[in-house]
Amino acid sequence: MTKKVQITYAEFIYPIIEFMNKIPGFVLIMFAASLWALDALLRTHLTFAIPSIWIVFFEHLAGVLLFLPVLYNSRSVFNKLKKRDWMILLLMTIVSSVLGTLLFTEALNKSFAVGDFASPVLLQKLQPMFVIMLSTIFLKEVLSYRFLLLAVVALIGSYMISFGTDSVFLDFSSKLEVSLLAVGAAVAWGAGTVMSKHLLTKVDAAPATALRMLLAVPISFAVALLIGQDLQLSAIGSAEILRIILIALSTGAVAILIYYKGLIKTKASVSAFAELAFPVASIFIAISVLNPYGQPQTLTLANSFGVIILLISILLISTENESKKSI
Repeated sequence: MTKKVQITYAEFIYPIIEFMNKIPGFVLIMFAASLWALDALLRTHLTFAIPSIWIVFFEHLAGVLLFLPVLYNSRSVFNKLKKRDWMILLLMTIVSSVLGTLLFTEALNKSFAVGDFASPVLLQKLQPMFVIMLSTIFLKEVLSYRFLLLAVVALIGSYMISFGTDSVFLDFSSKLEVSLLAVGAAVAWGAGTVMSKHLLTKVDAAPATALRMLLAVPISFAVALLIGQDLQLSAIGSAEILRIILIALSTGAVAILIYYKGLIKTKASVSAFAELAFPVASIFIAISVLNPYGQPQTLTLANSFGVIILLISILLISTENESKKSI
């Protein structure tokens, strides 16, 4: 019975993984980031019924079930990991999988009260700055002058998406908590990118994804007990279960696998800008009928130019990824 399930899984999943090997790394990362934008459509409605940390728990549990054959077939690979590798993996899971996802889920939950879908995802544009800083310190990645110039252009485009040509008046008022939660998620996910890059020098994308899902389950459960977020099982109906399964199959575990396949072939500093596809895709959701908070938000001409500038700069930055070797 077990053998039949493994064969079916292999016949379905591994050809897809092989196909991803033929796609440029930054394209895979941009696709994964776009999936994360769609995640908000599923995750926002879950926050109405399930506390944030329990959403994190259930989505990773679903990811573990999806990747059980990978966990079983990769036992010999895991045995070769050293103590330092396990420590980095554990820290990455705590910081990125649990803390980052929890902070972003809470930001979405709090932002619903003020009807602002865009702000939590727009603040993720700060993530490249944290990744650049950490990758130069810990991964010793060398940044060219061309890369730094394009990075400035990309950030200008990001600014215009959020604020157009207006100056920023730092009056967060009721959005302060949302802003802090979203920035915290950006820091956590930025650190996770750097630690993931190290992990992917030891194991391939599928085992790395499976391990990340597995470790996140007990950690998120422990955090739920620690912060005292109670779960009412009666609040979990068929609609909530379906959303959790959809997250695992698209924007959760599967998106992480696609992201890792891209990250193997991409410098961490370059990948950070490819991930800006996340807020760009989120903008198009925010201005459309898909906006989960009600009426579509408006996009000015300056905002539109910002999207164009950002996308062009991302494509140019991708050409900086000539060396696929992790330093």
